[in-house]
Amino acid sequence: MSSQSPKIVEATTHSFEILETLVEADRPMGVTELSNAVGLSKGVTYNHLGTLSELGYVRRENRKYCPSLRLLSPGEQTRSNHEAYRVARSHVDNLATTTGEVVTLLVEEDGLGICTYMAGTDIWSPDYVCGDAFPLHVSAPGKAILAALETDRIDEIVARHGLPSVTDHTISDRQSLETELRSIRDKGIAFSREEQFEGVVGIGISFGLDERAPAAAIGICGPRGQLSGRYLQEDITGQVISTAKSIQVELRK
Repeated sequence: MSSQSPKIVEATTHSFEILETLVEADRPMGVTELSNAVGLSKGVTYNHLGTLSELGYVRRENRKYCPSLRLLSPGEQTRSNHEAYRVARSHVDNLATTTGEVVTLLVEEDGLGICTYMAGTDIWSPDYVCGDAFPLHVSAPGKAILAALETDRIDEIVARHGLPSVTDHTISDRQSLETELRSIRDKGIAFSREEQFEGVVGIGISFGLDERAPAAAIGICGPRGQLSGRYLQEDITGQVISTAKSIQVELRK
């Protein structure tokens, strides 16, 4: 931690570790099991659970603890207050209805892509949910965002998060990434080719890169056999570009 970084309050860190562990467990956990999972004593874990319970973010169930639905409120309010979400949601819904594909809204925060909204009722769906964060370089919307950023900002993101490989197809070195980003800038649109999930391809385009809204992008992804050829290169591409332009126009009003 540099001298310019804020001091980290350990008690706050421990509370969030406990809460996140409960969320990821997807089942009630006892104090002993939870304390072992987060590496804290049972007494300290119990005290944190008591505080989280009093705040309404954790509830007790048969001597075990689980996350409370109270967590929905701050998350939904945060998303509803986000300009990119407020403007893009209806457009994402329309694109999903028109194409019959799964459409996502990705927003960049701290150098990562946050899945902010997802629409589509296709039998296939990505292996993530709204609120999940992942490296920008692994998806089409993420690469579209990177391509619109200044070089210094890209360097900062890569230095902080690296270029981890998620599949054998993930771009994992800076030179290859820069070549890909140049191609995206030339074409105005990004494609992913099994870089985040095996057998899954996607398309993405960025918008909102001005003072009124943070970096964001929309994208469509699906099984390789479903999104291919002229359907992907022309039909889907044209509709994604048109949707992104409509969002950008509305953001500038």
